[in-house]
Amino acid sequence: MQGKIADFGIPDIFQLVSSQRKSGSLAISGNDRVTIFLFSGGNIVDVQPDRRESKSLLGTMLRDAGYLTDSELKRFLSSQGASGKKIGEILVEKGKISKDALARYLVLQVKECLFDVLTLREGEYRFEGFAVRPVTWGGEPLRPDVLLMEGMQFLDEYPRLQGIFPSGDFRVTRKKGERVDPYAFSEEERILWKALDFSEDPERVYRKACLTGFEGIKGLASLLQRGLIEVSAAESGDRVDHARLLRDEISFRRRFDSIRMALWGAAAAAAAVWVHRALLSRGAFRTFAAWVDFF
Repeated sequence: MQGKIADFGIPDIFQLVSSQRKSGSLAISGNDRVTIFLFSGGNIVDVQPDRRESKSLLGTMLRDAGYLTDSELKRFLSSQGASGKKIGEILVEKGKISKDALARYLVLQVKECLFDVLTLREGEYRFEGFAVRPVTWGGEPLRPDVLLMEGMQFLDEYPRLQGIFPSGDFRVTRKKGERVDPYAFSEEERILWKALDFSEDPERVYRKACLTGFEGIKGLASLLQRGLIEVSAAESGDRVDHARLLRDEISFRRRFDSIRMALWGAAAAAAAVWVHRALLSRGAFRTFAAWVDFF
């Protein structure tokens, strides 16, 4: 099953796969990115974001939520290739995150990726059927119809909510001197209110609270309406592009590894030439002849 998004919308594709209880992969391409959703029995069990969209990668999400430092993320990503394990498995084994927290962030990752592809108007989709193992991260399979309801709400409300805040990057802080009763908040507001201690960057606040950008901005809009937070435009250079730093670091490591391999190859070749010449020299021949005569 494959075609163009303009002819068969994203919600229809998900509903078809779900209603027919299919298992396999659904690849959706558009805006120079490819996102792959894995289905088992019509339910979503995993997602593979495009690696060029680093903010949707699990390691980046957990780094932004404060579970990892930049250096730890780089180290775990380097060890991932050697072990063949997923980054989530490695982090649970190392005690950096609990299984329950990992399950919540994997659900968050699926939601973010689904909301992202719902904004596509041009692109292609392709479904390939094959057996997919059930959920292995401790959560429940995700029903596409439930996620699509949230997705439709996202499409309807997100542009309006976004217009409440400054365009581009902005900062958010609790208003000083305000006394509040956290139990008067909704669940999303309470989680966000607590996460505001973590950072002034709203994207990192959402990650710390394990909320999608839509859920997060909706909660911030409510807190702003109550006069409990202050919002200001971010100053130039205020935000660190962690994704770019990580890409530059990986690129540097690859170049360094290539140079190191080339040097080792040159050294091995030089050693081989030296050994070859040494063994074929007259001195070596005389030594070998004397040794044979002796025995």
